[in-house]
Amino acid sequence: MQQFYIYFNDVSNNQKLKSDIDIGMLMSQVDRLCTKHFSQNAQNAGINISQDQWLVLGPVWKVEGIAQKDIAEYCGKDKTSVTKIIDTLEKRNLMVRVPDQLDQRIKRVFLSNKGKELMESTMPIMEQTRNEVREGIPDEEIDLFKTVLIKIYKNLTANKNSN
Repeated sequence: MQQFYIYFNDVSNNQKLKSDIDIGMLMSQVDRLCTKHFSQNAQNAGINISQDQWLVLGPVWKVEGIAQKDIAEYCGKDKTSVTKIIDTLEKRNLMVRVPDQLDQRIKRVFLSNKGKELMESTMPIMEQTRNEVREGIPDEEIDLFKTVLIKIYKNLTANKNSN
């Protein structure tokens, strides 16, 4: 990590990145750090939830009765991983799967009361983590960063869909 930090610190001294792969490397490092930071904040608050579990709970919180396959698409995770996460959350009595009334192959996912309580208690932790991540960064830079990430995302998903 020290070497990584030194390398990117040198970039600010007008050295160029060797290739675009360095952008991916940096995004990967930042993603891991954000995940670790969220997990630490949650643990410090006495909340037992992983970042992956939070990512799966989020769409169910927003769209009660969302189809399980839609959760996978929303999270950008494969269906098998999402199924395992939902299995864990179901065992913890945080959510339930119910067959769709019209198409029994579709599983609808709902938060239990315990799941809703967990989401409500986790929201301040997520907000705290977001504030810590954004510290010292003006909203305009955050907006620009999001715009660039969306363009990268579209580039990569357009290429994926054409293969």
